[in-house]
Amino acid sequence: MKQPYSDYTVRDFVLDDAFRRWVFEPNEQSMTFWHTFMLKHPEQQPAIDEASSLLLHLQANYDDLTDASQQRIGQVLEQAFAQRARLEPVAPVVRPLWQRRTFIGRAAASLAGVIVLAGAVLWYSLQPSQQRIQTAFGENRTVALPDGSTVLLNGNSSLTFTDNWDTEATREVWLEGEGFFKVAKKQTPTGRLKFVTHTPGLDITVLGTQFNVNTRRGSTAVTLVEGQVRLSKPGAARQQVIDLKPGQFATTQPSIEKVEVRTEKPQLHTAWTQRQFVFENTALSDIAQQLNDTYGLEVVFEDSDLASRRFTGNLTNETPETLLTTLSLTFDLTVRRDSNRVVLQRNP
Repeated sequence: MKQPYSDYTVRDFVLDDAFRRWVFEPNEQSMTFWHTFMLKHPEQQPAIDEASSLLLHLQANYDDLTDASQQRIGQVLEQAFAQRARLEPVAPVVRPLWQRRTFIGRAAASLAGVIVLAGAVLWYSLQPSQQRIQTAFGENRTVALPDGSTVLLNGNSSLTFTDNWDTEATREVWLEGEGFFKVAKKQTPTGRLKFVTHTPGLDITVLGTQFNVNTRRGSTAVTLVEGQVRLSKPGAARQQVIDLKPGQFATTQPSIEKVEVRTEKPQLHTAWTQRQFVFENTALSDIAQQLNDTYGLEVVFEDSDLASRRFTGNLTNETPETLLTTLSLTFDLTVRRDSNRVVLQRNP
């Protein structure tokens, strides 16, 4: 299995013999190889998932395809065979006539299999593909959605959506981490088009608005800046629907059916979109959790009393060092940092 799989596309995986054997007839050796590969190359996980799904769930009948589709499949086959010929040149071999007939039969069967796969690849390439945007620790990134809406992702967050939205179907995205949404208003003959943000704890339905969503540590928190959003808990025994108003903050956890709603200053939860930290009587333990969520820092306190101290202030969040320096001066602390581990101690 010594192939450059780290550079493979979905099409490459679908046409690879070893990959297809693993999908259709897995054994201990192939399971070990591919699971180890995915651990070493997590960036290839989406391509592997798509190729596996294509092979397992798609059935194509070549005779049912249009002439234009068959012509396109021919082009795909030519590219595949040309690439294989460049990579694996084979010297000509003269075979007896009976062996040639056997070879031709096998080649025809192999060609039929590749044609089906090529047809599958062609069909699959015409379907909306899934996009997954992932930010690194400390990175902010703006994502433009197909309808003109935008999402600003905070560090260590991801957004998943399809790249081709039906003009009259509900717009849907899936969020992990934290994101600030500016949803474009869309009108259809039957009314305004819904936009749904799915999180582990809440489904957030809007028509056109601005709101912040945080899904850290198993809980979901929503801050409404303008417009109106409707919250619902997927899979809840009693379906609860809550309409939020601007300036309201809602939070919930998967194990708790109740959604808590209160009024809070939106800037406490949206300051990160302006590259700012804004704290108002915030416990140092909560500040430490923010540093862990967004920057991947493990903050350790000398004792629990220090962790419960509270801080109020506004400052830039371009780098976490600015905040750590401010805390050390405010509370007379020594900051010791070793890679991503930060220890806060009182000065003697």
